[in-house]
Amino acid sequence: MRRYERGIDWRRKKSIMPGAPTMLKLAIVPKGFQLTWQLSPQDPGIVTGYEIVRSDVASGPFTRVATVDKGTSRYIDTMASPETIYYYKVRTVAGDIYSPYSNTVTGER
Repeated sequence: MRRYERGIDWRRKKSIMPGAPTMLKLAIVPKGFQLTWQLSPQDPGIVTGYEIVRSDVASGPFTRVATVDKGTSRYIDTMASPETIYYYKVRTVAGDIYSPYSNTVTGER
């Protein structure tokens, strides 16, 4: 919202969709799964964080397991159950705007 000499401009500012994280990878570590990715091109900038989701079915539904701060390019999921196949993907968050999801990775503990 901008104030003008003769009133107020109620037009919304144009929202910019952040770029998705790329090159999502999964590694099995002693405590669970470690996910790593390349940051969005808008990080630093408009990015406020990254949302990590997982499912035990390739087609979903996916459930959010964590949100990490901007500038963060890894997450360790310590809550994954043994002998279960999981599917993960990540998307960029910029306030209330979300990027498309990254590629999907899969792993079994």
